[in-house]
Amino acid sequence: MKKLQENKEYFSDIFKQFKKDKLSHRKRFYLNDLKNYIIKKVNGVEAYSKIGGYKTLYKLLKDKEKADEIRAIKSSSLNDRNPPLKKRWELVKDKKEKWDKREIFCLSSKLDLSYYLKRPDLQNTKLLEKLKKVYLFLKEKDEREWASREERSLELFDDEKFLSRKEGRRFLRRLKLSLADLKAEKYSQMFVYWKNNIKIKKVLILENHSIFISCKRALSDDIPLFSFSPDTLIYGSGKHIVKSLSFLKEIADINEVEIYYVGDIDPAGFSIYHFLKEKYEDFNLQLFKEFYREMIKRGNKGYEIKTEQNKNKVVLDTILKEFKVKKDKNFRETIKYLWENNLRIPQEVITYEVLKGEYNI
Repeated sequence: MKKLQENKEYFSDIFKQFKKDKLSHRKRFYLNDLKNYIIKKVNGVEAYSKIGGYKTLYKLLKDKEKADEIRAIKSSSLNDRNPPLKKRWELVKDKKEKWDKREIFCLSSKLDLSYYLKRPDLQNTKLLEKLKKVYLFLKEKDEREWASREERSLELFDDEKFLSRKEGRRFLRRLKLSLADLKAEKYSQMFVYWKNNIKIKKVLILENHSIFISCKRALSDDIPLFSFSPDTLIYGSGKHIVKSLSFLKEIADINEVEIYYVGDIDPAGFSIYHFLKEKYEDFNLQLFKEFYREMIKRGNKGYEIKTEQNKNKVVLDTILKEFKVKKDKNFRETIKYLWENNLRIPQEVITYEVLKGEYNI
């Protein structure tokens, strides 16, 4: 009995991760998808069987059904196992929670809550936390700098994509707020250009558009990027830079150029750098380490990776090799911790406001 309970708790932990990875934007799931996810997480069918297999899975689902966390979809057919389970399930929506009147009164001084006050079924703790963060921002809005939509989204909602998705746009609409009310804007994509009277010596490649704009803005105001002032910034546009970096040979003497790279601290961001190193062996290419250190300092101990990313140990080794000096030991440990615990730090933790604050400007 004790062993079954331990196995069920282990499966329960994996189920939590399954919800984050697979059910962040939907409620329904297939029993078979959950089973395959667990098998993958425990490293194979044999390991799955050793920790109870179907017996433990059955117990897990029945307990969660009893606790009103999930429910079987009535129209779904049963599988062919004994005891049987429905093939399709869904998460049960959060139980209704009414907000405290004192909190409503406080938030209402900055926010129009009329939409939610008419719909008590939407009043849950998760939404309340979002509203509190927006309220606190609006209180100090006059002292804050403008930021990109993604930067503000990460700051307020721990997700740099929230305000760009339908869910985020709906959230603002219900509060009768705009991006401008949050001193945030959607930056337009810049066209590619170069000036032929500039000799390129130090290049910084930035994976995301928001951080590219913030760094460009800082350098235009004579604010260095953590003591570094590149003469050229390149917006890498994610993986696109792996193909397009060869263009640098047409506008610069590649033997005289130092190239630095900054991407998100996650498997996807690291893989871009790994492929760049692999493809452009003759380039003087390295990570902008100080920038990464600052990202970790402000990274809120990491954000959950909500979409599955491919983890290749060779990629991780490429990154860790760049931080081989003694003083980088803590950094290496942090990188490994984030990697192993499915956490990430987006570039958007560094904003123009952060760069400006570094030099008390």
